[in-house]
Amino acid sequence: MTDWADELRRCIRCGACREVCPVFLQTLLETDVARGRLARIERADQTGRFTTADCEALTLCLQCGKCTEICKAGVAVPDIVRDAKARAGCATALQDTALAFLGDGVAMERLTRRARTFAGWLTKTTPDGSGLRLRFALPYLQKSRYLPKPPDAPYLQNHAGRQADGEKPVALFLGCGAGWLLDQVGEAMDAILEQMNLTAAVPEQTCCGLPAWGIGDVKRAREAAINFLESFADYPAILSPCASCTAHLQQHLPLVLAGTVHEQAARKIADKVHDFFVWLHQQSWQPDLTERRVAVHVPCHTRRGVRGGDALNGLLRKAGAQIVALDESLEQSCCGMGGSFGVLHPKLSREIGLAKVRAMLAAEPDVITTSCTGCLVQLRDLVDLHQSHVQVVHAATLLNG
Repeated sequence: MTDWADELRRCIRCGACREVCPVFLQTLLETDVARGRLARIERADQTGRFTTADCEALTLCLQCGKCTEICKAGVAVPDIVRDAKARAGCATALQDTALAFLGDGVAMERLTRRARTFAGWLTKTTPDGSGLRLRFALPYLQKSRYLPKPPDAPYLQNHAGRQADGEKPVALFLGCGAGWLLDQVGEAMDAILEQMNLTAAVPEQTCCGLPAWGIGDVKRAREAAINFLESFADYPAILSPCASCTAHLQQHLPLVLAGTVHEQAARKIADKVHDFFVWLHQQSWQPDLTERRVAVHVPCHTRRGVRGGDALNGLLRKAGAQIVALDESLEQSCCGMGGSFGVLHPKLSREIGLAKVRAMLAAEPDVITTSCTGCLVQLRDLVDLHQSHVQVVHAATLLNG
């Protein structure tokens, strides 16, 4: 963990972060904005201890990075908050158990199978048929929580272990969402690559480690990172359909393994990870959408983490899609998911994303799309709350036609 004392002193408490923090704009509490969080961390550092209240307050950071983007001093607030969670030991026993499942492919397969078995008892199907809502509250999941339908056969269950074929050997890293729940994402990627006469390898894989890294569980994050190195080290290009996974693997992997024997290998493999849509743009791939009206949510991780940034809008325009225009502040706003944030603070998470979804629906698009599986689930939840039947689909599914 890094000594952030000098970085903390660089914050001059100017309040610029108040203008952009999605959480503060909802709660209007000083403790919920970057300078308030930094003051809390600085105080804890001085006293030598973090309290339970400190941990609860730190979970209210979305890790979207908008504060750092506007900060004239460039204070790395998300990194400081994440490190503070690790120092404080904020991860609970239940969270650690959930992370253990994400790091075990066999356990995830069993969990998905059991979710299918009990889905009829625990959930009801949404009116548009896109997902499920819980009939009862469960740990970290409130009643009526939106969940994707567990597929009959998850993509990784069907394809893990497949070898690459074609002139450009590439491998797919699906992430937990596309690998175990949203099977149509991987199938769409396969179909697109088939148009390029390519078959991607699908190595055995677990979680990228972002959930663990985000809540400050360094041990679990490192386990996931080492699993990734062992599975993907031999591939020259690794394609991911999830902006959050991609940003983590490109930007954080060397940090997760810093000071270990794996650090240099992590730096090398991070350079081989590509956002699927940036990679398609670089290959000059030509899709065809025949002038559909599309509302696009660009994930925060794409804007401030993915190497190459937002290539999806360019691909959609190239395909003939009509991109729905939103007010600039809404167009750049967070959907409110933020990984564990959306689980720990569901009401606030929804409130953050509602304005953007209302604006999207008011523009009467044919479809809403995004390139992050977490954002996709959030957007489907918010669209369903509006009782709208506008489809919300992953960008790979949309581009595949």
